[in-house]
Amino acid sequence: MKSNDAAGTASIPSSRSFPWLSAMLFIFALAAMVTLLASDALNTLLPTAMHRRAGAFSLMLIGSSFVALQLSSRRPSAEKLKPISLGIAFFLWGGGQFLPPGRLATATDTAVMVIFVIDLSLVIIEHLKRNQYE
Repeated sequence: MKSNDAAGTASIPSSRSFPWLSAMLFIFALAAMVTLLASDALNTLLPTAMHRRAGAFSLMLIGSSFVALQLSSRRPSAEKLKPISLGIAFFLWGGGQFLPPGRLATATDTAVMVIFVIDLSLVIIEHLKRNQYE
């Protein structure tokens, strides 16, 4: 955060900077995905540390990109909540790949699953209400 005046009050970055941040994170996510695919090809799909790291970074970066994109949106805050939570779930999913087995890893996995299930449940409910399943 930047200081705006001599008193040191902090300001939130302008929403105009979030599209650029989203784009950069998106590009890095794609680079991580290319790294993942190359690693898998070179290692004949054997589970390697590179596979784990590249996959985790791909998820974290794309989730962060999506959150930044939502923060740049001019939609009402209430409409941003679901997409932001989805981006956070991707970030947590990737971050969880770095955690050793234990309570924190389990809690992270649970949070990700809860967010995904709630998100898709809301989508399903909306489609069923509108009869868009035919």
